[in-house]
Amino acid sequence: MSLKSGIYSARSYLTILIGFLIGFAIVLWVERQMPTRVETTDGIVLSKTFPPLPQQRDLTFDEAVWARIAWQYFVNNTQANGLVNGEADKPWLSLWSTGSYLLATIAAQQLAIIPNAEFDDRVASALDTLSALPLKPDGLPAAFYQADSLEVLPSADQNAGSAIDMGRLLMPLQILLWRYPQHAAAVNQLLSRWQLAGLLQSSGPQGASLPVNRWVIRTDDPRGSYGYRLYAGSVLRLINAAAGLAVSQPPDGLKLVEIDGHAVPDEGLRTPWGKQPSLISMPYLLTGLEQGFDARSGEITWRIMQIVQNRTGTPSDEEAINSDYAEQAPDFVGTLPASQPLPVENLNDDPSESLASRALTSTRSAFAWYALFRNRWSETLRKEMLPMLEPGKGWKAGYNADGSINAAIDADTNAMVLESLSYIAHGQLLCLGCLAAPQPATQPQQQGVTSK
Repeated sequence: MSLKSGIYSARSYLTILIGFLIGFAIVLWVERQMPTRVETTDGIVLSKTFPPLPQQRDLTFDEAVWARIAWQYFVNNTQANGLVNGEADKPWLSLWSTGSYLLATIAAQQLAIIPNAEFDDRVASALDTLSALPLKPDGLPAAFYQADSLEVLPSADQNAGSAIDMGRLLMPLQILLWRYPQHAAAVNQLLSRWQLAGLLQSSGPQGASLPVNRWVIRTDDPRGSYGYRLYAGSVLRLINAAAGLAVSQPPDGLKLVEIDGHAVPDEGLRTPWGKQPSLISMPYLLTGLEQGFDARSGEITWRIMQIVQNRTGTPSDEEAINSDYAEQAPDFVGTLPASQPLPVENLNDDPSESLASRALTSTRSAFAWYALFRNRWSETLRKEMLPMLEPGKGWKAGYNADGSINAAIDADTNAMVLESLSYIAHGQLLCLGCLAAPQPATQPQQQGVTSK
């Protein structure tokens, strides 16, 4: 048999072999395009390049004006019951947006935008209304409510409590307990109504024979990534004795992805952005503004900033990387007036499916970077947000991926602007040392000279 006839007879086998080799080559090429992923059990510590934290200073005239414009959002969208719309002129709210409102109110009081009497009235009204929220059968608040009537709004997963959103709300409640004792009784009464232990569920044995609880994450929760768990876990760990173990253990271990030489948490939001990984900065920025950084959250934030900063204005072969995304307002199946609802089965698809289209150069992140890391890049980024200012209404969300303006005006954006400006003037919101009056500056004595 000739070589030609032999090849002809084996053509089907050769076709399969060539197809296998081509497929294998494609897999290798795709893997080379993706960033290196490393699973680690080591702690994240501050790098030598971590910058000094900025000193507190008085706000400039412009910054004071920006803060008042942000507060105007909450003035415009406060309901008669004392709570605030999650989005301008749209009467819905969540535990997350309500936490944003209370944090914005604390920041406004610290910046002297509102007098103490208005602060106390707003906080008391909000706490009273939160105590009156209809609860689910497990004794926990629902994910969403109609802001005016407090009716529960449907979500894709009605049975799971919103642990991440609850962590957001517990943050201002904790600040109220520490810094505003006149509201401590109302906060304690509110927490006594909620079965917070229901946010945790028992899991099977882990490691040797240690049973560890896990927290419950809604299947439609867009904030289920590592960063948000780290942010919310700082207060959720105080629920009971088992909560600390539950919320401090990542569900699948801590996975890091290496980008431009910096290892950052893999938040699990993969593609369709090709070789670009997905970064999320907001939970780490919120940690710095509200609680102050620890070594882990500070270093992660610093690494993310270096990645985003290095990719800003780079050549096309090193595409810019975004670390914030426009959040999709929930659709409530016709329960809100003039809504055009989607069928329930189409609600809250996998967030990674539309991630690229929701990339956002956000106002909230720009102000947070400006407050936490003051350098030329953060100053330039903050200046780019000036067109987002809407006098009499608040701050718009930011720029979409195509450069167009995202005109949404919501509680989260304006709360984060207020928190950032409050950080510049007064430091983190949960600050026990800030309760003491600063010591007056004294001149150092010369050697051999005593004072009476």
